[in-house]
Amino acid sequence: MKAVGRFLWAIYVPCFYWWSVWTSYAILLLMARWRVVGRGNVPGGPLILASSHLGNVDPMMLAIAFAPRRRYIRFMAKEQLFRYILTPFVVGWNPIRLYRGASDRNAMRKAEAEVHNGGLLGMFPEGTRSKTGDLGPLQGGTALIALRTNTAILPCRVFNTNQLGKKGHLFPRPQLTIRIGEPFPVERGEGSLSKQVEALTERIREELEALRLEHEAEAA
Repeated sequence: MKAVGRFLWAIYVPCFYWWSVWTSYAILLLMARWRVVGRGNVPGGPLILASSHLGNVDPMMLAIAFAPRRRYIRFMAKEQLFRYILTPFVVGWNPIRLYRGASDRNAMRKAEAEVHNGGLLGMFPEGTRSKTGDLGPLQGGTALIALRTNTAILPCRVFNTNQLGKKGHLFPRPQLTIRIGEPFPVERGEGSLSKQVEALTERIREELEALRLEHEAEAA
């Protein structure tokens, strides 16, 4: 029975994921003006998506942005998201449940297995939403998984997604932008892993800030 259950789950997850993505895309067209910059930078194969985080809609926005590349994103999601009314929706995406504030080895193993199997792992290095729009402090988890698996990182910056659905006009249609950078390879070297995690985390920050500068230069 367990084998049958796993088989049915393996069918259900991609069906539900793509149905929800395209349904949300249709709704998004009514609620916002939006664009994706750099979609051609998304490669195939194992990859870690490192994105900034502004709003609750960010996972869905990224999924929609990556859909034309036919890439399913398996996100890491904080455990608290599994306790609310949207829990069935969250579970349907088969995210990796992460218990924050502790060393969650089970989540790390699942994340590493995802990229070892050629998947696209979605992570928000800040660990929480930014309330100012600026990039907050980055946690080391993204860099750690990348180094332990020698997996390339794809930086991504979201803009204005925290404005979607805000109270006010019925359909304010804010301008949303997803800007995707170029992937860069990661390979663990000799020496202290902790120092390499620190250096790679700083590299991720630099890449994300570079995307912000590109966005501001284009808008000027």
